[in-house]
Order: sequence, then structure tokens, then C-alpha cells
Amino acid sequence: MPDIKHGYPLVDAQGRPLKLQPKVTYTLRVKNGYILGLRQDQHQTKLPNLLADFPHTDPRHR
Repeated sequence: MPDIKHGYPLVDAQGRPLKLQPKVTYTLRVKNGYILGLRQDQHQTKLPNLLADFPHTDPRHR
């Protein structure tokens, strides 16, 4: 079965790809083309347009 990517990428407060860890509470926020996952000790920083990093989520390319 081919590896088909669906949905929005999940990134951390610095815009890096995030892997959720068990027993950690996250606040999830849907942004323009990605999901921002913040732990309790984090806050949102100014992120660049991440659509350039994840072109498969850009609706113009569908």
C-alpha cells in the first residue's frame, strides 16, 4: 500500500515537526496549513509560513 500523506503536519513552538509523547499534555491549535502543538511550559512564537516546508498541504497544488 502506498504511503499517502493526509491532513495537516504537526509542529512544535519553533516550527519543527513534532512527535507526540505519551503522558504529556499538549494544546493543539490549527493554523494556516499546520497544527501547532504546545506543551504547558511553551507559548507560541512567531512562525514563518510553514506551507513552504509542507507543500502537500498547500491547496493551490491539489
